Amino acid sequence: MKRVTLLLIAFMFLGLLNAYAGKVEVKNVQDNKGGKYVVAELTEGGLFYHDRNYTITNIPKEFVGLTQIHTSCDCPGGQDYRLTFEIDRSAFVYTAWDSRHVRPEKRGQEPKDWFTKNYKDTGKILFLDAPHPKTEYWIYKSNNPYPKGKV
Repeated sequence: MKRVTLLLIAFMFLGLLNAYAGKVEVKNVQDNKGGKYVVAELTEGGLFYHDRNYTITNIPKEFVGLTQIHTSCDCPGGQDYRLTFEIDRSAFVYTAWDSRHVRPEKRGQEPKDWFTKNYKDTGKILFLDAPHPKTEYWIYKSNNPYPKGKV
C-alpha cells in the first residue's frame, strides 16, 4: 500500500506528496470568496504568497518538495472562509497555523469542534520570513487521510 501525505498551510498554502510514488495532483482549487491560487513546489526560501516576495523558511525536511498552493497575501479568510480542491488519490492533510492568532484548538470553530476532531499538533514549525518579520507557524496533521476527490 502506498503512503500519501498532504500539507495544508492554513490561510497561506498547501502542498501534496505521495511519499513513495511521486506527487499528488491538485486541481480545481477555489474558495467561497473569489480568491486566486497558484500551484508551485514548496522550497526552502521559496515564496509564501503568489503576490508578495515574502519567503518560507525552516521547513521541516520531510515537507520540502511538496506541491504548494499559494494564496494571495490579502486572502480574506475568516470563520466563513471555505477552501476546496481535488486530489488524485488519498492523502493526509497538514495545516500550519499562524502563531499571531489563537491556536485552532482554543478558538471558536464552525461547525463546532471540526478542527479539533480532525487534526492534531505535530510539534513542528515553519516560518513566514523576509522581507516580512519572521513569524512562526505551527503544523497540524489530519487524524486520517482524506479520500481521493474533493477536499
